[in-house]
Amino acid sequence: MIFADKLKELRKAKNLSQEQLAEKLYVSRQAITKWENGTGLPDIENLVAISNLFNESLDSLLSEEKALMSKHDFLFESRTEYDLDEDKTMDINFGTAHEVIVERTTSEKIEVLLASNKMNYLAEQVKVKIEENKKRMDVFVKHTTDLTDTTAKKDLFIFVKIPQKFVAHLELNGITENLKIRDIDFENLEFGGKCKNAMVINADGHIELDCSEDMDVDIRDFKGKIDFNQWKATSTVHTNGAKVYFRRIGNRNRFLDENGAILDFSKSNRRENLNTEEIQKYDYIVEIAGFKAELKVTK
Repeated sequence: MIFADKLKELRKAKNLSQEQLAEKLYVSRQAITKWENGTGLPDIENLVAISNLFNESLDSLLSEEKALMSKHDFLFESRTEYDLDEDKTMDINFGTAHEVIVERTTSEKIEVLLASNKMNYLAEQVKVKIEENKKRMDVFVKHTTDLTDTTAKKDLFIFVKIPQKFVAHLELNGITENLKIRDIDFENLEFGGKCKNAMVINADGHIELDCSEDMDVDIRDFKGKIDFNQWKATSTVHTNGAKVYFRRIGNRNRFLDENGAILDFSKSNRRENLNTEEIQKYDYIVEIAGFKAELKVTK
């Protein structure tokens, strides 16, 4: 659970309003709102105050953020860097992993960090291979035969830093428990494979999720369009209070509310102009396509 949800849960468990919590922490109500919306984090002094107030450790409060940001707490790491000097379409085939995190870097290098706390022979068991031509770069994360998918799915973390200056179109392929996309703007990012949980934080662009497995997708501070291209899947999208424009494309696809009741969104035409003034008022667009797929919407 990310800090924003954790704070909201702790506050409600003590029957405190945002105003009451703000008074106890000597901050403004707007600060509490910002923290609970996921658009900011308290400084260390306020984190300690929250920890003491709710009798929660800092590790517990920031468990999800640590998974996203702390990239040097692993016992075993293997890093690959590659310079870029021109625009590329990038295709990353990461095989099987427990978690894949994609984020922006201001450098001109693509960086792939492999990490684990249990895979003693990580550098020998997992290799990164890069193939490049004029307009395209292919990145392969390859396992040796003695590394099982079961182990990789449980213990392997992959962090990918993308030089946004040179990469507008990114394709990701593989199997992962968790996919996290953060702090990055792009024209198009396409994921194909299997993924149980996805998180999009502080991003802008067009995301395509080509996955027929049931997914749980958490979206925070996003601008653009997310396509769920699924086949007979039942997924969930958490909008976290954003104003979202929903589009239903294809055969027998539908949206559901939090209780599983069908939401009455009319079927859309792919030729629909998404740049109209009315649609531009929304924070982002969610489209469901494919065949006989259901997407539950939570706020």
